Amino acid sequence: MDAAVERVPLNPVPPGPLPNPRSNHAIESLLASAPAIRRGDVHHEADSGLPSGYRALDEALPGGGWARGAVTELLCESPGIGELSLLLPTLRALTAERRWVALVAPPHVPYAPALANAGIALERLLVVQCDGDTNALWAAELLLREGVVSALALWVERTTPTRQRRLQLAAATGDALAFVYRSSEAREEHSPVSARLALSMKDGKLELDILKLRGGRPATVLLDPATFDDAQGAEWPLAQNPAATARPEPEPAVARPPCARPERPRRFTVVGR
Repeated sequence: MDAAVERVPLNPVPPGPLPNPRSNHAIESLLASAPAIRRGDVHHEADSGLPSGYRALDEALPGGGWARGAVTELLCESPGIGELSLLLPTLRALTAERRWVALVAPPHVPYAPALANAGIALERLLVVQCDGDTNALWAAELLLREGVVSALALWVERTTPTRQRRLQLAAATGDALAFVYRSSEAREEHSPVSARLALSMKDGKLELDILKLRGGRPATVLLDPATFDDAQGAEWPLAQNPAATARPEPEPAVARPPCARPERPRRFTVVGR
């Protein structure tokens, strides 16, 4: 005769309500020790940003300014609408602290006297001239990741979410501000960066349409052209016909920062030399 077998549940459930997984001590300890991990049910205060120099814009940005260690895309409807003037107060503040800033693959040769007139310390400004978007993206990533610069502006025609994610990680590693100028045609494309702003002209003002903002919410900011006057030390725009007032530029000196790799040549220019 077979012996009776007592059946015991493998995982007996204790009486009472089920335990709340959020109260798990190990998970709570991990979240407390890793600030980079964000919980969806907890409101996080935005880190202090670097003031943009424009009050209306700072009020719309979490932290009161540009996010540090992050990439901000500036999607321009057309060139010459004040997209570089938007960054002049930031560049001026950083170079005044003897920090390096860089312009990577600008579409035109930066006019040094105008930058100096805006208060930028030219001896702390790098201009990186690259052949093609691939080299420009690589140079920008290297400068950010190695901590060479505190702020960087990059112009590209084409990029990918993977490349933008690499820039985002590099900016976070170097704790730098990164701005990527792209065409407004990329507005509908996915991008993993921290912030995306669409720039256009509306009724004689620069309209900043905030499409994406980590830690914030979409908004629209209008900047009067007069607000650029103090930033660049002259009435904005500088010239209605840039071709008529263009001045020949001498060949700038070439400088190679510590992170340069000889197998992938490119030119770093220190504007003030």
